[in-house]
Amino acid sequence: MGAGAREARTHAGAPDAERLALLVDASQQLADAGLEPPAVLERLCQLVMPRLCSACHVRLLSADGLWLESASAAYTSRWSPELMERIVLGPRRADAHPHAGVMRSGRAFLCTAAELVEYQRQIPPEYQAVLPRAQSAHLLLLPLRARQRPLGTLTVYREPEEPPFDGAERLLLQELADRAGLALDLAHAHEAERRARHTAEVAAARLERLQRVTAALSEAVTPAEVLRVVVEEMVSAIGADRAAAVLPPADEPEQLEVVSHRGLTPEVLARQGRCPLGAPLPVAAAYRTGEPVWLESREALATSFPESLVLGPRENRAAAALPLRARGRPLGAIVFGFDSPRTFGADERGLMLDLARQSAQALERAFLYEAAQQARTRAERVAARTARLQTLNAALSQVLTAPRVAEVVIDQGVAAVGAQVAALWLVDASSAQARLLRSVGLPPEVTGPVAALPLGHGTPLDEALQRGQPVLLESHEELLRRYPHVEQRVHAAVPSVLPLAVACLPLQVDGQGLGVLVLGFPGVHRFDDDERVFLTLLAHYAAQAFERARLLAQERSAREALHEAHHTLQAIIQSSPAAITLLELDGTVRLWNPAAERIFGWKAEEVLGGFTPVVPEDKREELHGNLARVARGESILGQETRRHRRDGTTIDVTMWATALHAASGQTLCLTVIADMTERKRAEEALRFLAEAGTVLASSLEHEVTLERVAHLAVPAYADGCYVYLLGRGGSVSCVATAPAGEQRELPHELGPLVPGGSAVSRVITSGQPELRAGRGHPTPPPVGDFLLPCERAARSYLCVPLLVRGQPIGALSFVSSRHSYDAQHLALAQELARHAALAIDNARLYREARDAIRLREEFLSIASHELRTPITAIQLHVQELLRLLARNPEGIAPERLRRGLEVADRQVKRQLHLVNDLLDVSQLGAGRLVLRPEPLDLAVLVREVAERFEPELARTGSRLTLEAPAPVPGSWDRLRLEQVVTNLISNAVKYGQGKPIGLTVEARDGRAHLAVSDAGIGIAPEHLERVFGRFERAVSERHYGGFGLGLWISRHIIESMGGHISVSSQLGVGSTFRVELPPGPG
Repeated sequence: MGAGAREARTHAGAPDAERLALLVDASQQLADAGLEPPAVLERLCQLVMPRLCSACHVRLLSADGLWLESASAAYTSRWSPELMERIVLGPRRADAHPHAGVMRSGRAFLCTAAELVEYQRQIPPEYQAVLPRAQSAHLLLLPLRARQRPLGTLTVYREPEEPPFDGAERLLLQELADRAGLALDLAHAHEAERRARHTAEVAAARLERLQRVTAALSEAVTPAEVLRVVVEEMVSAIGADRAAAVLPPADEPEQLEVVSHRGLTPEVLARQGRCPLGAPLPVAAAYRTGEPVWLESREALATSFPESLVLGPRENRAAAALPLRARGRPLGAIVFGFDSPRTFGADERGLMLDLARQSAQALERAFLYEAAQQARTRAERVAARTARLQTLNAALSQVLTAPRVAEVVIDQGVAAVGAQVAALWLVDASSAQARLLRSVGLPPEVTGPVAALPLGHGTPLDEALQRGQPVLLESHEELLRRYPHVEQRVHAAVPSVLPLAVACLPLQVDGQGLGVLVLGFPGVHRFDDDERVFLTLLAHYAAQAFERARLLAQERSAREALHEAHHTLQAIIQSSPAAITLLELDGTVRLWNPAAERIFGWKAEEVLGGFTPVVPEDKREELHGNLARVARGESILGQETRRHRRDGTTIDVTMWATALHAASGQTLCLTVIADMTERKRAEEALRFLAEAGTVLASSLEHEVTLERVAHLAVPAYADGCYVYLLGRGGSVSCVATAPAGEQRELPHELGPLVPGGSAVSRVITSGQPELRAGRGHPTPPPVGDFLLPCERAARSYLCVPLLVRGQPIGALSFVSSRHSYDAQHLALAQELARHAALAIDNARLYREARDAIRLREEFLSIASHELRTPITAIQLHVQELLRLLARNPEGIAPERLRRGLEVADRQVKRQLHLVNDLLDVSQLGAGRLVLRPEPLDLAVLVREVAERFEPELARTGSRLTLEAPAPVPGSWDRLRLEQVVTNLISNAVKYGQGKPIGLTVEARDGRAHLAVSDAGIGIAPEHLERVFGRFERAVSERHYGGFGLGLWISRHIIESMGGHISVSSQLGVGSTFRVELPPGPG
């Protein structure tokens, strides 16, 4: 830069000849640059830099004279390129300081520090580091002019360390700027000539294009074809870079939709393919106002319409929007976009407007042609649909059921409208559901989930039924928008459903919803007015047909119901268990059903037409009073009275009566009579059983209660009642009697049962009751010297067993000379016998429980004594030994110590034996006795056990002999068998009074035999049966200790092994216990 400044100064100080030579050279270089403005400006920058400055910048005036736009710039490496680009970018207002003054005066302007500060404000913060240098930089602003007309400005810069521009340098720079202005003006003139020549060529081409557009428009028939021709041809004709033609959609007249376009990106179409009429867009403004919109620069476009429809991949520099109008009516609009600024001259505007008018006329012709075609098609479609409606209506008039109506509607309706899917649901008010009646076009996986649709969930079906108007959804998108939850639910259940347009047609008659007809169309389907009318009529005819079918079904059902009711009434009258009669008000019989025949005994043909024969003489006044009440409109409800039967007997009845008005106007009396005889018998039986139950429950002494129960039955049910019980040995005792009249009491003891003898014997033996219903029955042979009551000559008798858990324990006998016993009397007697047997069993259980409590108390007393005795003996001997030890610390005599320990050992063994017996009782009572058989010799086992008793035998003085001539092998539980043998030998030692004891072991008849004999106190005969019982003993516990469990335990062990134990004894002579065992487990 220093070299440049020095060169500048050299030139500045040189003679004029040298400066002129420099200017001549500059003129030559500018001339060599050519006639292109950019080349001229580039050569200018090369002339002034770096010779005269560090950087330079050229701005040219815009065509409208309002802006100074950056045209060229150059700078050295010392200056930041980003900073220079920041300074020169963007247009400047032509009337702004200091450029306006320079261009207006034609004189250069040297910038002051203030102007430099203003420039520095435009520098971004990241470039603030260069501000200190920029604040002292030198700037000179020079005008570019030619023929007294401003063309732009030249700005030159020097760095702070360089000297400022002096006067000579400013003159030299101005001369260079003037020569550059002349060269630039010459380049502009050349450019204008070339542009004019190009314009003429373009005009000729446009005229040719216009002719082609006119010819193409004459062949376009539809509006879409017209707009396609307009866009394609006019873009080429006027040189536009992009274009779009819009029309208001038929379904949304307040919108504008792009129908044809060229050069628009998918993004622009997605964003502005449809816009409202009031949108701030050139094309919308042209359509609204009917005036063209001319935007000749990017600034004008950005200021007026920042949201231009035709924004493309590059910013538009110009745009034009033309209305398409015909006879004062807007039809559409077309907009063109240009990538460079465009001045629309008068000729070009006229050409474009003429083209727009021709396009509008062609568009109107297309609309008229399309309307004519649509009218013709509509007329043909209406005629065809009218014929189909007539055919449909005729077909519907022939069908009489709902399924056939649905079949006709679906089949012919689908063909008429061209639907792909059709379904018809009928409303089921009882379940709040719509049930699918018929469908076409739905796959099986769809018909299942929609066979029953719940109502009231905001579906199109619900809306159609609630409003009573069709719900028309012209696209799948509209369905998604209006019913998103329905679409999601349907696709969740049936993913294969195709997107459809849907028509939901309510079937209504007199405001009542009968069902819904749904038609589905593929893709998008626009419902025009004619189709809407046709669908409404289709739904109306279908609803009328369904209503007609419903009324016919109701009539048919009513007729069938009436017929069924008549048959049902006849069946009720014929099968009723109650007597149903119809009487005139004077008592004449008009109806007499089979139950009346059965209850009263008269056949219908015997009583019809005559006075009712069932009323006794003393009830005639009551009958006439009842008929008078019925004539007054009163009803008789549940009146209890008495009536005659044909056999002369009188029965208890309950009567209901009400008035019945015949078709002839005659008033009749309808009566229903129920025979209450059996019910009263049942009530009396229940009262009797309740009273008997109370008596039986009043005491646990069954002899007293049975006597009272027997007296309850006399004389209401019997002349005599007798209670027999089975005692020990099979003898029968009469424990309660209630004779009446000539019946005499029986002796209490009747002796043993005699098979085939009296009825009591037979009943107790078989457990089955006996009944004699009438006279003439032969009297059975007597038992002994008397006759049992139930076998005496009487009108009837019955005898029932007393059963406890299925086993007879006695009998209950009834005798009557007044009654003829029947099955009901037998059932009553059996129920009474059941109550009596239960009372007897309860009394027995009570006695057993009381005896068990007594036995328990005795056992506890004995157990406490038996368990305390060994402990007391041990305690006494231990205390004695302690006293001896205290008197003689040196020790106790061995003999004395041995005797004391022997006594303690015996008492411990005794107590252990008692405890083991108690444990065995517990195990046997719970059924937990477990046997572990093993091979052993019974003779050896008995010998081993006997040897253990030698000390005891020596103490008591008894002599024990064992006879075991041969081994007795077998498989038994050793420990349990030892326990049995020990118990038997122990009892023999205890009760043998020191006399000899004999043991015999032998095998006989394939079984093992053991006998234990003693010559002791013996057992009384009455005690032999109970010595093997639990806690039983045949001697006093005060003289002989023990729990009375040994023999009971032994019996259970032997029986568990499959054996048998028995005893034979004489009081004072001795006893022999015999054990018999099988060789193995039994």
